[in-house]
Amino acid sequence: MKLVYLFSAVLIISSCVKETPAPSGSNTNNQYNYPSVVAEMQTNFSEDWDNWRFYIGDTTVQVVTSFSEDWDNWDFSAPGLTGDLQTNFSEDWDNWKLTNGEYTITMQTSFSEDWDNWDIDDSQNNWHADVQTSFSEDWDNWDVYESSENILDVQTAFSEDFDNWDVYGDFPVDYPTEYRVAVLFVPVIVNLLMIQGIIQ
Repeated sequence: MKLVYLFSAVLIISSCVKETPAPSGSNTNNQYNYPSVVAEMQTNFSEDWDNWRFYIGDTTVQVVTSFSEDWDNWDFSAPGLTGDLQTNFSEDWDNWKLTNGEYTITMQTSFSEDWDNWDIDDSQNNWHADVQTSFSEDWDNWDVYESSENILDVQTAFSEDFDNWDVYGDFPVDYPTEYRVAVLFVPVIVNLLMIQGIIQ
């Protein structure tokens, strides 16, 4: 009889143990367990470095080189939106500019050839963001800061899978698409240029 009571007590206690839900999101690098992916960047085909799609919420932005393997000239487009991403001078990899009819956003390394640290600025609207690797030369993991606050974590879907990126966190609600494209383009272009052997 005692054995029956003991068995019943074990069943009751075990049924009260709280189950821990599995982390959401598909990224195995996701150490923060954010509830969802807020954006993804992917090549259209595996290692098709000229052709990207940035899935930002409900918006899909096409980001493509102006000409095949023309790494310092890119076009981006989404419904009702077109623009350019270009180096300031030919093969000036430290200095980029996003332009369209409404915005001019500069994207430049904090120091010459400091590929870990970038300053993103729209001086006309007094906006600034920092894009940095999470740790020195940790090319799989990037952070986006605005006013010293970490707002986004940008990570490869799997280690060194540089044609698949997931973005966790929250874009500020007033971010135009141009700001989103500018901060997300930095990890993509840095790793692409490294893959091509152009920078190191």
